[in-house]
Amino acid sequence: MTWLNEKHKRTAKIVLQIILVLFVLYILLTKLLLFFLPFLLAFIIASIIEKPVRFMQKRFRFPRGVASGISMTVFVVLVGGLTGFLFYRLFMEVWELTNVSASIQSLLLRIREWIDLGGAWYAALPREVVTAIESSLETILSKLGNTATLGINSLFNSMLKILTSLPQALLYTVITLVATYFFSRDRERISRFVFGQMPDNWSSKFRSIKNDLFAAMTGYIKALLILVTISFFEVLLGYTILGIKYSLFLAILTAVADLLPILGPGTILIPGAIILLFTGNYFQAVGFLIMYIIVTAVRQFIEPRIVGGSIGIHPLVTLIFIYMGYRLFGVAGIFLGPVFAILLKSLQKAEILPAWRSYQS
Repeated sequence: MTWLNEKHKRTAKIVLQIILVLFVLYILLTKLLLFFLPFLLAFIIASIIEKPVRFMQKRFRFPRGVASGISMTVFVVLVGGLTGFLFYRLFMEVWELTNVSASIQSLLLRIREWIDLGGAWYAALPREVVTAIESSLETILSKLGNTATLGINSLFNSMLKILTSLPQALLYTVITLVATYFFSRDRERISRFVFGQMPDNWSSKFRSIKNDLFAAMTGYIKALLILVTISFFEVLLGYTILGIKYSLFLAILTAVADLLPILGPGTILIPGAIILLFTGNYFQAVGFLIMYIIVTAVRQFIEPRIVGGSIGIHPLVTLIFIYMGYRLFGVAGIFLGPVFAILLKSLQKAEILPAWRSYQS
């Protein structure tokens, strides 16, 4: 009985530790993340430019501060220029899309033409049934049109809000860039100070956790970027071949939608195919369906391998945590789920949490 009690105590301790870790991580990611976001971004950027900084130090004998300044400037110019170009293109395409109401009306007229071409079987239906069908179709299409219009206008208003909040964004940008420079220039000094405040037995464990977390999170972010980039170029090529207007905006929208569980790229491609079918663009409608099949098949094949391989966790475990995160936290859980898995693995490696027993056959 004593052995059972000890076993139960050990199990309860492990469960409580895991619950506490998940709770603390949830608070950090959902409550404090936005508050400290400029400094988190600064730390991430400083880590990204660390290799160029070290290269310039070794190759050209630059002082650490000079190498950090040059690397940060190049990074800001490249990323800022690309972001500005994409934002400009998106702004112009969304501006044109705000005039979508005319297209919705033409679609309604096209539906009515299809109804009129229904033939004798349709004409033979009772007048009440015909009226109900027409009314239902018009109501559905009207709601879809209003939803699309509201969505596009909302996106356009959000982009305008970004423009009007430029002073605040500029302040955040300045804080982030200044913090990035100091994080990069004084990397070793800051690291020694932070770990110097910890007890000796904690310091080594937290170093191990930090290294494992950073490596895994970097791999995870790279994996997501790879998946989104692959989907983006797939659909951008498809939209270009099909001659679709607003191809850049739709490609970005479809690539981001590809991250959503269950719905995925079908959120954009399936309704698009239906609309194109009703408007008589049969070639483009079939093209949308082919794109949907290709993007979905490629995503299902490469996602578990890329994400699981990048964070050092079995693809099935990655899939389980993505699903659990989605069920618990919604869309944000798609990203938080693997983060929890990464943290648990790091805590096990640092011997803060007990590791899983290996099976010997």
